[in-house]
Amino acid sequence: MSLLTWDYEGDLFCALTTEMGTAEGRMTHFELSEARMVPGGALSAPASPAPGPTAVTVLVYAPDEEKPAEVYFDATQTLPFAVLQHFVALVASRLESTGS
Repeated sequence: MSLLTWDYEGDLFCALTTEMGTAEGRMTHFELSEARMVPGGALSAPASPAPGPTAVTVLVYAPDEEKPAEVYFDATQTLPFAVLQHFVALVASRLESTGS
C-alpha cells in the first residue's frame, strides 16, 4: 500500500494504491480523494495527510485476467480536471512499471 499526496491550488489531494493477491489473481486498487490532515498521536508527532472520501476508484486486474480495468466515480464529489489528469498519469505510470 502506498499513499502519494500533492497540492493543487492550495488543496491537498492523495492517491492511495493497494495491491492484493498474487500472479493471476492480482488486483491493483487505486483511489483518488481530497486529503485531510490527521493530528499525530503524541505532541511530538506532526499532523499527517490521510485520504478523505474517495472520489474516483480504479480497479486493475493482472495482465493475464480477461477482465478489463474498471473505473468508478462518486456522483456527489467534484474535482478539478487537472487533479484527475494528475491521477490518471500516476495510474498509467504505475501500470507501465508493473506490466499491467
